[in-house]
Amino acid sequence: MCKRLLLLLLLLPVQMLLTQNVQAALHVTIIQGLGGIPLFDVSFNDQRHKIREASESMTDAALVSIFSGDDVSRESLLAHFATLAERMSEEDRAAIFLIGHGSYDGEQYKFNIPGVDITDTDLTDIMDSLPGQNHFLVNTSSSSGVILESLENDQHIIITATRNGNEKNATEFGNFFAESLASDTADINKNNIVSIQEAFDFAERGVTEFFESQGKLATEHAQIRGNGAASFSLSRLGGLETFNEDPRINTLLSQRLELDSDIEALQLRRNEYTNADYIQRLQALILESAQVSEQIDELSEGSELELESEVDVD
Repeated sequence: MCKRLLLLLLLLPVQMLLTQNVQAALHVTIIQGLGGIPLFDVSFNDQRHKIREASESMTDAALVSIFSGDDVSRESLLAHFATLAERMSEEDRAAIFLIGHGSYDGEQYKFNIPGVDITDTDLTDIMDSLPGQNHFLVNTSSSSGVILESLENDQHIIITATRNGNEKNATEFGNFFAESLASDTADINKNNIVSIQEAFDFAERGVTEFFESQGKLATEHAQIRGNGAASFSLSRLGGLETFNEDPRINTLLSQRLELDSDIEALQLRRNEYTNADYIQRLQALILESAQVSEQIDELSEGSELELESEVDVD
């Protein structure tokens, strides 16, 4: 048995429980708020860029919406999410990234954008309006922890940079969270996918090490709520090949994408099956996908050898 298949079979029980390599239609919204000073503008721009690259490794670029600078307003954001709620199906997922500063006056949380700010009430309404379940929101701002009370439920995965509204200092969490999406270190199970849980764990460690290196008490304590963080993928490391000039390889790539879609559909319907039936179906699909991947690798290696032979002859 080839090494790839053997490794997959050995890891299969863990992968079935902890890994989702593909998503249903994943709709990503990245919102960059006000920086206030050039230092934060540069940091927020960098975070936005990294999150965008990661998101486009997981879904079609057309499904990644960016709001920054003059594009950001409460009116445009609410209109965007109203349209998104109409466009999404029950099987789709949404990932929302808030990059910026926040404030809390003891009664209301605000995410700082040009003009009228987005409030905790707005965020709750947005998440509740989305069809389906297991959507994701990460808020990297100061005071963001206060939104947990209104947003926390079994339908959402929520990450905040702080544990409450009283942690008001500008946060470091967003920098580390964005960094995690392209980090081999964050990919703990080495499947070339960074999940929400892996990104959170990486960023949390980064924040802890940052404050320790500064010899300061931490002024932020990130929080995560909800189910399924380990099976919601945010980034694919190294990208995924979808086209090859060799028609034989191209056919196999199409087959693998179809199998990935079948795996995704099965994962989303997991509750329709008994555990034994679900595992049996998933094992069969993953094994078939691995076999196709082996054929792709063999043909790719053969093509490289042929090319080297032609070069030697010349």
